[in-house]
Amino acid sequence: MSAAPKGKMLALEITPRLIRAVEFVPNTFPVQVTRTASMERPAGEPSAVGRAMREFLSGNGFAAKRALVGYSGPVIEHRIYTIPPVAGEARIELLRGKVAQETTTPIAEMKVTGEAIGKLSEGGIERQEVLAVYTPEFEIKRLTFLLLEAGISPARIASIPLALASLHPEEKKDLLAGFLHSEAGRCVIGISDGGKLRFSREFALEAPLRPVAAPEPPDYKNIDLGQDRQEPAPPAAQSDAEAMAERLVTELTRSLLYFRQISRGGSISNLYWSGRAPSDEAASLIRARLKLEISPHPAIAASCGVVRDENAAEFGVPIGLAVAGQVPGQANLLPEGLMRRKERRGSLIAFAAVLAVFVAANAGLFAGLQKARNEYRLALSGSASGVRTGDGMKEEFGAWLSLRKAAEDATAGERALSAPFNGWKALFASLGASVPAEVAFASLTIERSGDAFRGELRGKARGKDPSDAQEKVNAFLVAVGKTRTIAEARYAPQEMRPLRAEEGRGYEQEFLVSFSLPREGTGGGR
Repeated sequence: MSAAPKGKMLALEITPRLIRAVEFVPNTFPVQVTRTASMERPAGEPSAVGRAMREFLSGNGFAAKRALVGYSGPVIEHRIYTIPPVAGEARIELLRGKVAQETTTPIAEMKVTGEAIGKLSEGGIERQEVLAVYTPEFEIKRLTFLLLEAGISPARIASIPLALASLHPEEKKDLLAGFLHSEAGRCVIGISDGGKLRFSREFALEAPLRPVAAPEPPDYKNIDLGQDRQEPAPPAAQSDAEAMAERLVTELTRSLLYFRQISRGGSISNLYWSGRAPSDEAASLIRARLKLEISPHPAIAASCGVVRDENAAEFGVPIGLAVAGQVPGQANLLPEGLMRRKERRGSLIAFAAVLAVFVAANAGLFAGLQKARNEYRLALSGSASGVRTGDGMKEEFGAWLSLRKAAEDATAGERALSAPFNGWKALFASLGASVPAEVAFASLTIERSGDAFRGELRGKARGKDPSDAQEKVNAFLVAVGKTRTIAEARYAPQEMRPLRAEEGRGYEQEFLVSFSLPREGTGGGR
């Protein structure tokens, strides 16, 4: 494939029978879709499927390589657990312990992830509702190998119900919504509460088997005695479409009744259909039995560009992935090793960029001092020549004294720069290790002040509300205060404002942290 255009990503839906692809511009709403295509998934091992997928994407003009993936495998389970309010690896370990109690498969062979969907209070103790998503890790590794073979770098792997739940309409966030995704031979129903998945169930949907017609009975030439009884007419046979609609509505009814039982009376008010379009028989039977109308899919309003209204529902899963984007704390089925490599790569790139800026600044300062020293020598030589001629001796002598003072200052600065700066590595490590994912630096300024160094750090912190953003800043300040590399840290808030509509929901705080570096931490600066 050609080089990826800057700012574009892929959203893929991969099922056992079908692959759908959408190329989009991230961080846009409605999502700007630039290309769509679909193909039947070829049979074979992941390597063969990956090569076929590479040709398919290249042939249809797809150039982006980073992808968000919606996967429908043999079995992906969704469960809601109540755990203490923790995050990161601690949350995953708690979920693995919960899942191990419910599955017969060894937990070491399972990929478990999760995301917070709500909060509860039990006996005055705050608890967290977490949606756990788990599946055999072998299947995820096969999928990852397929994607890498196709030249794609996966950024997130999610289930189809998770992708569709992100399309919950904002104006109906207080109502439960059902998302039904239909493919050949299978359907999955997900129920969303304000964009958080609360229930999911997958069921098979195969064509009914027709009984073999019985042969005609032989004619025994019986005599008709006029006592013929009229046999009732056999019931009209259902068509395949009617039988499939009957099976679909039966499974859908069973799913909704099960959700009503576990949610203590919850019921959906809207049903959105994605994937393969519903038949007229299925739509009419849902209307008659469940008293539900199939509403226009929210993917229509959530996307723009080349995608048309009539096929937006078909690409509902990729569009849902694009709307969800990449947010810290999301459920992500990517293999653990791949996720850790991506995190380390990002940290190394950031550290290298900061280090390059400081090296360039020091090099510029050193070059300026060298230039000043050369100019001083030239001026001093001219001054000595003027003194020898006897013209303007006093003026030349005064200029010589001024130049000598400037030279002494330049020499002192050069001497300070000649000492090794062995404390910067510890400083950068201290700042980088203590930064939460929601805090970003805007600028870092370090200046010499006498025998010490003073620094100013400007940054931004995001949260779902002002107090949440402040908590992120407080966590960073506590971590900075524990390090010995930085002293006299002073925090000053600059501005608190809500995020713009295109940035999502939440608040952002700009802040300033001033600090000093101990003399021993700067490597012998004088």
